[in-house]
Amino acid sequence: MRCRGEIGPEPGGLEDLPEEFRGRLGELKLSIGYVEKFTRSGPAYDGVFTIFVPETLHINGSFKALDGIGPMESSLRLHANITLWYSELNMTRADVEQLVKQFPSVKGFVVALIEKLTEGEVRISDLALKPVEIGDERAELKLLFESRGDFYEGLARFVEKLPEFLKYTKPPIEGGFKPEIPPEVAEAFRGIAKYVRELRDVRYEYAVPMSGNFSASWNGVDTIFRINSSTIYKGDLDKQFTEILRIECRMLEEVLRLMSREVGEEQAETMEKILDLAIKSEYRFSESGFKVSTKMNELGETVTELRFRDLWVKPEDLKELFWMIEYISRVSPQEDLHLTMESGATQDKLTLIKISPEILSAAKPIRETRYSSTWKLFNLPFRKLEVEVSENPWRVADLNYTEYRAEFKGVEHVIEVASNSTIASIKPLTNGLEILVSGRAGRLGAMNLTIPKNAVDGAIVAAMDGRPLKARMGMSEDRYWIYLTYIHSLRKIRILWAKPEITIMVAERGKPASQLEGPKVCHGASIAELTIRAGEEVEVLGWITVLGRPLEGVKVDILLDGVPVKSITTSANGSFRMPIKLEGEKTYEINARCKFLDREFYGEPVKVRTYIPIYQKPLLVMMIAVVAVVAMIAVLIIWRTRRILSQIKA
Repeated sequence: MRCRGEIGPEPGGLEDLPEEFRGRLGELKLSIGYVEKFTRSGPAYDGVFTIFVPETLHINGSFKALDGIGPMESSLRLHANITLWYSELNMTRADVEQLVKQFPSVKGFVVALIEKLTEGEVRISDLALKPVEIGDERAELKLLFESRGDFYEGLARFVEKLPEFLKYTKPPIEGGFKPEIPPEVAEAFRGIAKYVRELRDVRYEYAVPMSGNFSASWNGVDTIFRINSSTIYKGDLDKQFTEILRIECRMLEEVLRLMSREVGEEQAETMEKILDLAIKSEYRFSESGFKVSTKMNELGETVTELRFRDLWVKPEDLKELFWMIEYISRVSPQEDLHLTMESGATQDKLTLIKISPEILSAAKPIRETRYSSTWKLFNLPFRKLEVEVSENPWRVADLNYTEYRAEFKGVEHVIEVASNSTIASIKPLTNGLEILVSGRAGRLGAMNLTIPKNAVDGAIVAAMDGRPLKARMGMSEDRYWIYLTYIHSLRKIRILWAKPEITIMVAERGKPASQLEGPKVCHGASIAELTIRAGEEVEVLGWITVLGRPLEGVKVDILLDGVPVKSITTSANGSFRMPIKLEGEKTYEINARCKFLDREFYGEPVKVRTYIPIYQKPLLVMMIAVVAVVAMIAVLIIWRTRRILSQIKA
């Protein structure tokens, strides 16, 4: 989680300050910074701070803090060196000496007050103001402070005691009695204390800050407050942020009860409705950034811009959210504040925000794309917005939609990209696209691209960081779509296309692969022939590649004289192998065909000639049988003739 930026005064803001104070403010320099580290006892903070007004006040200090978890107490230690000039602060040397002398009494009062208000949950173990050097024009002092205890419980006890404390601060009413605090006020303070305790219990329930740093500085010359913060969390930061925000909103509801008379009943009801909406919403904070910056407008005024980037909010009721935006845009319009609305999506459903002509007649967006629109926060008629839920054609949750124009073979085409990744760049290649994506490391990324069919010459393959990437593909009437999933990081994805190279070979069944026959001359100039006996099986072997990459899981049809007879799926290395039995005596042409959606690709055919041995040919057998029968008849006739003749002679 990162936060950075600059905060400057509102236009004309400094003019309301006294001139003398404005001059001092221009000389002021302030800075604070700390390093955060998670320990067994809890998050520990080690920091330094500086306050500097030339020849008026110098404060240089350091602090160490521990936010204790479980049975561990929290602690805060602070050390500061203070240099002050009497004349500039309307003080004298005697005033400073008196302050140092009386400080032990101040310490006793503060220690007793803190321990009483927190019922001993917070203890001050050291509080001292010691002189280093007290001169005629300036004094150098050292301030020491150390406190321990359960700070959250101490704050809760303090809040619970506030009604009683307020009772004694009010002037007495008639009869000298102190006015009673209304029961609803006491109940509201008890509610605030309850949520302080809940905040303590849940603050590291789902995510803990492992390391981080923070720095802030004020430069009086340009009157800008600069901040820079970065924290690395371990755990579910989205759930942690959501739970803390809900507790804080409930706490604000209790505060609103106390202020209902001051803000008015109608205003209080509206604020309660907004807080209720915030409590019932879900948030994704882990990939967000917070940025504040200042700039000069055309009138020479300083304008402050505050921006949340990638803060994902899912309200329980979109209609309530639209109402809230319209209310804020009318009650507190800010033309410099821009609001971008994007259609939301789960993997199955796409939620579209429909903007009617009636809305456009009252307010127009600054920018508009297929799935988003950007508006000025000024009198927005958002209660008239309609929501339409349909099937998500992209099958990508939380998608960002991008249209990219790329030129292939001299023709410009529109490539549609829907992804939950951040698209860093898209670059056209001779036969494809190179897309650089990023996202939160370890989270599942998804992308769906559509490419016009007439831009693709061949079959499509996907690769990520130089390695093959499995993809689901399909088509519509005029476009191909490619669906990819991957683990987020900085990734280079390539979508490439080319005509598949299909190699096919044949051999007698059981013959070693080294003796397989294939086309000896490419492109049909000459075709090898294999001769086998009819009724035997021939082994068909081959493989399919695109741009040298094997195609795995592709269905291959084996064609016999152009007619598909068997199908097989390619293995991991793109190869296939299967037997085919050939009947009859003829020359067969064997080929392989693979399909890519609505396109077909063929290899170079191989011819196989089958023969029948002469002793197995039916005509020959019949002729032999006829000759044998004729011979037997002839022998029988001769034998009978001889017998008859012998009988006649006898």
